[in-house]
Amino acid sequence: MATEPEIWTDPDRPKDFPNPQETIARLAKATHAFLASETDLLEVSVNERSLTHHLAVHIAPYFDQWHTDCEYNRLGDKVKNLPRPEEFKTSPDDTSAITIFPDVIVHRRRTLYNCAVVEVKKAGNNRGLDLDVAKLRGLTMAGDYEYTVGLHLIIDCKRAAISEVVVYRGGEVDDELRLFAKELFIDHSAE
Repeated sequence: MATEPEIWTDPDRPKDFPNPQETIARLAKATHAFLASETDLLEVSVNERSLTHHLAVHIAPYFDQWHTDCEYNRLGDKVKNLPRPEEFKTSPDDTSAITIFPDVIVHRRRTLYNCAVVEVKKAGNNRGLDLDVAKLRGLTMAGDYEYTVGLHLIIDCKRAAISEVVVYRGGEVDDELRLFAKELFIDHSAE
């Protein structure tokens, strides 16, 4: 399990800052509400941006003192970016950063209080998967962002279900939280 970021010892940290397990539990409840009520979107397999917008609408009530945003690309007043991962560099001279637009984030705007980042893929769509992983690693590691948790959700539109969930913490996959999340997100009754 990852060590707690410095923000957890910050005396100014919001009192309603949920711990990683509580964050995951709230996101799971919101995701199940989304899957149950947005079947018309899932049945026609709309694009991921439409799905993530509606997912964010369902997440927001579970984090009522926080902001829930889609594709929010700011850190304070600056553009949110990460160093370009090695696999995305086109030449040894290409050292520029990549501007990132996370699918859904739960945070306090214009502060360093970042609760959760969620990247969504539809089952069978592997395009951009490496970039999603790079974003989740970069946004959860120590540094400018330090999101408490990052979730990678794979949505099976045909079944209106989550087929896979991966949890990132401290820039790495957190196996303990991943197992916890799988119990909450994935319906095992159909197996």
